[in-house]
Amino acid sequence: MAKRFNIRRLVWFVAIALVSVLFWLSPILAPFKIFVVFIHETGHALATLLTGGRVLSMVVTPWQSGYVEPLGGNALIIASAGYVGSALFGGIMLSLSGRKQWTQRIFTMLAIVFGVVTLCFVRDFFGWIFGLGTAAMFSLLAYTRFPFSVYIVDILAVMSAMYALYDLSDFLWIGARTDAVILAGITGVPAFIWALVWSAISLVLVYGAGKRALMRP
Repeated sequence: MAKRFNIRRLVWFVAIALVSVLFWLSPILAPFKIFVVFIHETGHALATLLTGGRVLSMVVTPWQSGYVEPLGGNALIIASAGYVGSALFGGIMLSLSGRKQWTQRIFTMLAIVFGVVTLCFVRDFFGWIFGLGTAAMFSLLAYTRFPFSVYIVDILAVMSAMYALYDLSDFLWIGARTDAVILAGITGVPAFIWALVWSAISLVLVYGAGKRALMRP
């Protein structure tokens, strides 16, 4: 079957991104933001393990923030892994979006990831409730035929892939202490540069994965 550009899905992806940016401070988006924060902190935790360190604790708060307390590992890679990991996760989700036959598998994998990460790393009460509750919700979505499941995948994918851009806006507008500021202290490279690098990576991943999704037959 020949491939053709899917304008309707492009409009849908752009709409998700615009709504996310315009209503970023709205409590309606709080569950999605905490989801992205969880993925972000999971990136830090995995980078810690992969670079030979140990995760002492992982915290996710109801105020859409979080942190990982590592012991050992490569500080440069660990600090970069949050936003790069979010963008990579979003790109993978985008590349799988629109595939109804994959939806249940995606939710199954998300349920496993949230469950395992929560039990192994999370050390705060809210993080436990959110992590295990989200794992239970994804398990339910995986084993039921919820009619809008494919759209939930799209929303999670776009918001995860765009997270480095959200970090850039926080850094520029309110001077938040983001991972970019932490990396600036480690490397001497200005935080603004790190934020731009992560934003560029996010855009490249979104473009590549989004193009693949939009050109699907």
